[in-house]
Amino acid sequence: MQYAGGVGHVVRSLFASSLCALVVVSVAPARALPGAAEILSGTIFGERDIAKVLAGEEVTTPVREVSPRELGVGLACLVPSGRRASLAVLRNAEPLMPEKYRDASGPLDLDRLDESFAALGLGSGAAAEARRYLAAEPGYGLNLSESEIAAFAALQPDPGQELAAVDAQLRRIFAERVRAYRSEGTSGIAPFARGNGESSSPGDELRQTTEGLDGFRKAFPAFHRALLSYPRGEIEDQEFWFWTRIRVLGRPVFMLHQRLAAEQGDVEVVVERQIYATQFLDVGQTVAALLPVQEGTLLFDIYRTWVDRWTGPGFTVSAKRKVGNELISSTLFSVARDLGLCGGD
Repeated sequence: MQYAGGVGHVVRSLFASSLCALVVVSVAPARALPGAAEILSGTIFGERDIAKVLAGEEVTTPVREVSPRELGVGLACLVPSGRRASLAVLRNAEPLMPEKYRDASGPLDLDRLDESFAALGLGSGAAAEARRYLAAEPGYGLNLSESEIAAFAALQPDPGQELAAVDAQLRRIFAERVRAYRSEGTSGIAPFARGNGESSSPGDELRQTTEGLDGFRKAFPAFHRALLSYPRGEIEDQEFWFWTRIRVLGRPVFMLHQRLAAEQGDVEVVVERQIYATQFLDVGQTVAALLPVQEGTLLFDIYRTWVDRWTGPGFTVSAKRKVGNELISSTLFSVARDLGLCGGD
């Protein structure tokens, strides 16, 4: 992954486009509500963090990653009593990102999948990017499988038709990746060819991230099992799909998102995953819980993403991770406020 000259812009842009799993939890107060400290105790937030949350501050902290290639940040804040926030806006296929990062997007109709990708394309003035795809080879410049690279190599379009040919092939790739994931879950996500016989497995990365959700697994074991076993798990209510295109360092980057909504007793859950990105990142997932507590409502939000290669002159890996954590933290605050949480009106 090349961050040269733009580590901050890359992480900020990609994070804003891939807030990948928001979980909203509404608990009927059949018994006395727990306090915020009771909920946060034993989580990634320490005693000092909890004290700040109780004092009305927004707190972020690094998440224990399951791999050196994973980057994770957690946020917690307290919404005071008398002010109710809602995440019902997530029950649709609209991307959750600041407008300045959104270049293009579109919802997917699973019954008319190929038609749903009709608007997906590199955009005007993208001839250079089209040539990158036509000359694709195993490596870190593009996230493509061996068969996807071969498909681009076989195109050989007439002069002037390169962009149209690449756009059509990208639509086929995205449709195939949706179908494979909906059939086989994370094991159906095609690996990325990296050269020298090596590959990256975004399906394994997403599974490891989900398995690492210790607090979520303890609080909602049935839903956690269903998420791991998708599409064979018992998540039946609603499913939304959409694609997004953003620009990072002047290049168009496509992402494929899945959002799940379900009700389990008194618990409402909305999960969004970024299962594919054409470059810079592999996969990502955010888990957030909105919980009634004695003091009001507690927001607990964890963002995790995989960076396949921390490279580029001028920065050490640890420096890049620090920059990434800081940018993710600031964006978590921004999004929480946009939704009327963490200091929002």
